[in-house]
Amino acid sequence: MMFLWIILIGIVAYLLFAKSRKPLGEWMKSGETPEDALTKRFVNGEITEEEYKKMQKIIRD
Repeated sequence: MMFLWIILIGIVAYLLFAKSRKPLGEWMKSGETPEDALTKRFVNGEITEEEYKKMQKIIRD
């Protein structure tokens, strides 16, 4: 009986864990390059021009 509970809890934990993970492709839209993402952040006002230029240099190097 105890073995059945352990299996049941394991299945539930696995399902919860499997559903919570996002595939890597969902973090960035397909076809979007790092430079595109950086430009979008700059245009939206999330980063300053100085930060934009610094990060752009890092991406290109």
